[in-house]
Amino acid sequence: MAKLALIRRDVYLKNLTALGFKSFADKTSLDFQPGVTAIVGPNGCGKSNVSDAIRWVLGEQSAKALRGSGMVDVIFNGTDQRKALGMAEVSMTMGGIDTDQLKAAGVDLPYNEVTVTRRLFRDGGSDYFINKVSCRLKDIQQLFMGTGMGRASYGIMAQGNITQLISSKPEDRRLVFEEAAGITRFKTQKKEALRKLDYTEQNLLRVSDTIREVKRQIGSLQRQAGKARRYKEFMGELQNLESQFARHQLGEIQETIRQCEQAISEFKGRSDDFTGTIESEEALINQARQQRGAIEKQVNEAQEKGANLQAELQRLESRIQFSHERIQELDEHVAKAHDDIAQAEQRRSDAEQELAGMQAKLGNADNAVGDMRRAVDEKQAACNAIEQELGQREETLRQAQSESYSVAQELTRVRNEINSIDLQKRGNTVRLEKLSSEKTQLEEEEAKLRERLGQFSSDVEDRKSTAQSHRGTVEERQQRLADLQERLVNLTAELDGLLRVQAEKRSRLNVLKQLQASNEGVSAGAQAAIRESEAALGLLADQIRVPGEHVAAVEAALGRHLQLVITRQATDAKSILASLSEGKKGRADIVALDLVSGAAPPSIDAAKLGEFGGVAALGQLGCDDAVQPLLDRLLGRLVIVPDLDAAMRGREQHCDLDFVTSAGELLSRHGVFSGGRGNGNASASLLARKNEIAELEKELEGVGGNVNKQSREKGDMQAEQTLLQAGLQQEQTELRQQEVSIASSEGELKALENSQRVLAQKIEGVTFELESLAGQESEGSGKRDQLAAELVSLEEREVTNNTLLGEVTGVVEGLRGRRDVANVELTEAKVGLASEEQLLASFLRQLEPLNVRIEELKQLVAQRRSDIETGGNKKKQTEKDIADSTQRIAAVRSEREQSSGKIAGLLSQKTEADQKVEEREEALRSIREELSSSQERRSKLEVELAQNNMMAENLCERIQEKYQIVLQEVEAECLKVTEDDSGGLKVEVAVDGETDWERVGEKVAELQDRLDRMGPVNLVAIEEYKETEERYTFLTSQHDDLVKAKEQLLEVIDQINAETTEMFRATFEKIRANFRELFTEVFEGGKADLVLVDEEDVLNSGIEIVARPPGKKLQSITLLSGGEQTMTAVSLLFSIYQVSPSPFCVLDELDAPLDESNINRFIRVLKRFIDQSQFLIITHNKRTISMADTLYGVTMQEHGVSKIVSVKFQETERNEDAARVRETKPAASRGREAKPEAAVESGDDSDVISMGK
Repeated sequence: MAKLALIRRDVYLKNLTALGFKSFADKTSLDFQPGVTAIVGPNGCGKSNVSDAIRWVLGEQSAKALRGSGMVDVIFNGTDQRKALGMAEVSMTMGGIDTDQLKAAGVDLPYNEVTVTRRLFRDGGSDYFINKVSCRLKDIQQLFMGTGMGRASYGIMAQGNITQLISSKPEDRRLVFEEAAGITRFKTQKKEALRKLDYTEQNLLRVSDTIREVKRQIGSLQRQAGKARRYKEFMGELQNLESQFARHQLGEIQETIRQCEQAISEFKGRSDDFTGTIESEEALINQARQQRGAIEKQVNEAQEKGANLQAELQRLESRIQFSHERIQELDEHVAKAHDDIAQAEQRRSDAEQELAGMQAKLGNADNAVGDMRRAVDEKQAACNAIEQELGQREETLRQAQSESYSVAQELTRVRNEINSIDLQKRGNTVRLEKLSSEKTQLEEEEAKLRERLGQFSSDVEDRKSTAQSHRGTVEERQQRLADLQERLVNLTAELDGLLRVQAEKRSRLNVLKQLQASNEGVSAGAQAAIRESEAALGLLADQIRVPGEHVAAVEAALGRHLQLVITRQATDAKSILASLSEGKKGRADIVALDLVSGAAPPSIDAAKLGEFGGVAALGQLGCDDAVQPLLDRLLGRLVIVPDLDAAMRGREQHCDLDFVTSAGELLSRHGVFSGGRGNGNASASLLARKNEIAELEKELEGVGGNVNKQSREKGDMQAEQTLLQAGLQQEQTELRQQEVSIASSEGELKALENSQRVLAQKIEGVTFELESLAGQESEGSGKRDQLAAELVSLEEREVTNNTLLGEVTGVVEGLRGRRDVANVELTEAKVGLASEEQLLASFLRQLEPLNVRIEELKQLVAQRRSDIETGGNKKKQTEKDIADSTQRIAAVRSEREQSSGKIAGLLSQKTEADQKVEEREEALRSIREELSSSQERRSKLEVELAQNNMMAENLCERIQEKYQIVLQEVEAECLKVTEDDSGGLKVEVAVDGETDWERVGEKVAELQDRLDRMGPVNLVAIEEYKETEERYTFLTSQHDDLVKAKEQLLEVIDQINAETTEMFRATFEKIRANFRELFTEVFEGGKADLVLVDEEDVLNSGIEIVARPPGKKLQSITLLSGGEQTMTAVSLLFSIYQVSPSPFCVLDELDAPLDESNINRFIRVLKRFIDQSQFLIITHNKRTISMADTLYGVTMQEHGVSKIVSVKFQETERNEDAARVRETKPAASRGREAKPEAAVESGDDSDVISMGK
């Protein structure tokens, strides 16, 4: 049993990719190489989420082990700036795999790399993949089982696992050793074998029960099959006779049909004659009606024309009246328009006069403002000139007062600064050109990225909208499915209840029928008589029908007579008795119906019986007519009463009658009492059993109907459930695909946004630098001009300084006096200007409303003149309309008088046409009455014909339904009816002669009666009997196979126990020896050991850890300090690694509780195993970090979102310079010298962690 090939030394963790897992909101990828990788970062940044991601993708099912309360806690839950994601996904890639060793280990994966992916959705759905192929969680767990990365993984050790490993129960601690021994796979196989064994034993038990049930059914089906064969024989004879009899009846019916059809044909000829006459009369009537219709049409047209003329006359008169009113209205509007024009002209004249006055004022004010502004400007110019001259004179004075030697010094400084500014300007010009080009390029990249980001963002929103739609559909279908499942559960419960009731009643019915079929409770003689003689019609108990409340009374009265065997003739009874005696088959009471006298029973007055609550027994029973004389003899004098007291009162009045109570107590007319209860009476149970069978059959029919109905409802609901589940699964699949796509797209969108942010920052930096350079250029130019002026001034001052000092002093004083006077005059001028400007603004504000008012009045006058012209035109048109309407009225009145004369002539012609139509219609009614009488007689014949056709059709359908044969295709045969020896009818086919169809009908009735008396027949019993035998053989074979499978499973379990015991014992001893040695080495003394709690039960025994550090007494391991517990666990972990190293090992802050000395020991031990396995160390310790070949930093620049940066190191030679450099570096970077080789994995430039070794 080889371990999985993943334990080879060259297998390593190659890549880990997370999306939406805990704090890794964006897609984050970590590439690993063999050796040591350290993961560092501040507390709370998400370092340990890396180890949680590895543990989760390997199949961890405990949310508590992942530091969560529920599994959905591993999905990124959002931050203040980010929304929560709907999915978490982690992929882990293992490299360096040998496919041949995989196949040898029983794993068929033709890849050198294996990528395991786990995906979880917020609705609880999970997906698992191996190399992007969907699989089960079980497949992933089996893939890593026995490699140290299984369910009890010792390849992932966190600070919390130390306490768990040290303080856990011995039974729980052994799981780590089982993983190291590689027997977890075989324990899983054993568990599966035990499950199969339990399943096999359950199946074996069910098959044994089924075999017993089938064996019991075979006997019952054998009897039913014999009855079915007799039924088929009778049914075959009945089919032949009944089809011949029906064929004869069909011939008689067809002859009657022929006679009816002949008579109908004669009546049809007479009807055709009457129809011809009617058609000719109707043609004449139609002609007369058409003539009358033409006249009516002319009358209607003339009347309509007259009405139209009258309406037109009224319309014209109304129009003339309206036109006069319209003319009056137009005159009023014209007069009002003239008034409006006069008023508007007057208001406009007033406004124009006011405007002329305002414009004159405005001109004066404008001239005044212009004069004042010129005066202010002149005074301002004078002040400015004085101020300028004064400033120059004062500056000259100050310069002259300076020391002469400073002039030379200032000249040197100014010249140097001018040269420096010119040099800097040339450099800035080159830099500006380069930065402008770079900014243009960056802005083009940003525009392209912005366009792509917009498209991508729109696509993500569309996908989110689609996902939301799918989510709504999923929720709606889940609700429908929940409602349907609830209804289905309720219906299933109801159906199960009905099925239990049905099964109970059917079981009871089968038992009763079996008792009835086997004649249980009937004497052996009576059974033999019924079984062996066809002349026996059955027992008396089978021939009578008794209500349930009178069963006990009738059973008590008839007693042993219930087992009377009934025959038709005395010869049959004699023959049966002889057969019983000859075969010594028992005694039987037999009655021959032909010997029973037909005398009527004694008459019993029902009214008198009612006095003591009695009823005649014969009135409560039912039976066939043939048995009635026998019941008259047996029960003709029997009265049923409530109790013995009533029986005694009844006997006092009717001593010739027998009395029986409802409880079965009997008082005979001879004074004999019978009663009491025994252990049971076989005869007495026959009637109760028969009644119970009938009641059960009726109840089963009702229950069966309900079962069928609810089964159909359940089937419909299950079909609907299947459709809903399929649709829901499809919607959920599409939703998950959408969420995966959205999560992936959001990751890419975030990357694009990061890129855009980086570009924006770069553009901002370039722009800032350009603005800075432009500012420097502007500032430099201004400064250079100032320096040039200063240089000239300095040169002039150097020449004239001493000569101008006295002159400038006098001039400055005079200029200061002139400046004060000029300022006073300027202030007075500005005050006057402000006053004039305010007056001008007031005139301007008043001018604009006057212009607007004048323009509005002009528009009003124009509009009113247009209204006057329009009104005059309308008045002329209206007067013309009045003249035209007056002329038309005269013409209409003349035309109306002509139309009235024409209408009177047409009405006279219509009266004559009406009389002609009535005469023709009277003649037609007489002919139709004769036709109706003929049709009535014909209809009666047609009804008779239809009845006979229906009888023939029903007869054919009855034979078709009953025997599946076509009656018309039955060949007529000549039948000869005779009597057999027993007096029954016997039918044979004859060559010729007449058939006595009456006796044939009697034989058909006799056969039908025999079939009816056979009762229910299971026609499929023959096939069921054959199938049951075959099923019994098949089940027996299955039973043997299950027994054999059970034995094989027990052998497999024993083999697994033996091999796993040996593997575990060998591995345990190796780990034990390593632990003793390594513990002493790590602690530099002390003792430690591993002990099996129960050495007799190696496979289930717990494991105790015994540890005694140097200088301490042997004590419980839980009492050790945190550092001692950690080092003990490290010793145990690496002891296991010496025996069974895992492909990689994750140490999550395992060194946190260790002090400096223990850290040195931990590193020393770790170095021994670096070449045997790949190590991922999550740590804060500087000494541990110094061992790393690759360093990953975890940052959280955005609150709640982790990012990864990495630096890979290569060894360099030590030298003296490096030693000096180390002293200047932080302590965390001291160790072997290293230089950065790789840059940022994920994130922007600001995430880079620069570290040396």
